[in-house]
Amino acid sequence: MTQANNSAIAIDANVIVAWCSGKTSADNKERLDQLLLEAHRDKRRIIIPTPAMAEFLVRAEDASTAAFAALEKRAAVYVAAFDRMAAFECALLDAAALNRGDKRDGSTEPYQKIKIDRQIIAIAKVHACGLVIAEDEGVRKIAQRVGIEAKTIAELDPPPQSSLPLVQR
Repeated sequence: MTQANNSAIAIDANVIVAWCSGKTSADNKERLDQLLLEAHRDKRRIIIPTPAMAEFLVRAEDASTAAFAALEKRAAVYVAAFDRMAAFECALLDAAALNRGDKRDGSTEPYQKIKIDRQIIAIAKVHACGLVIAEDEGVRKIAQRVGIEAKTIAELDPPPQSSLPLVQR
């Protein structure tokens, strides 16, 4: 696994897309299936923040929506809401950026996107995630800024040997 501890793992919308898409490379599908297998084995949760889920659903087609439903039924997978505690954590992220003199915190991306990325990381913090898997560089940067390890799918450990997919596509 990516870490020795039993902390949760958060994923962004692009990871959900990769998990549910028929266009994802075989190597990345194997890495994601291995992640799910190891999370289940190690009794770790894979957190899907609701803002990431919403981003995914906006672009999802029927087949990928069905794949997401199958993924969501896995015991290791938990959809986490942007609740009161996450709002508090997000406010801390916003305040920290303002205190550094730049509400965008050095990003050149649209501010609305930055706010959604912060919501995703706030949810990850509330659920004590030690790792964020994100294809979005903005999400990874925010995670790293608050001390959460961040990786892309390609940076995940490959499976030791080829295994059967755990999520029907």
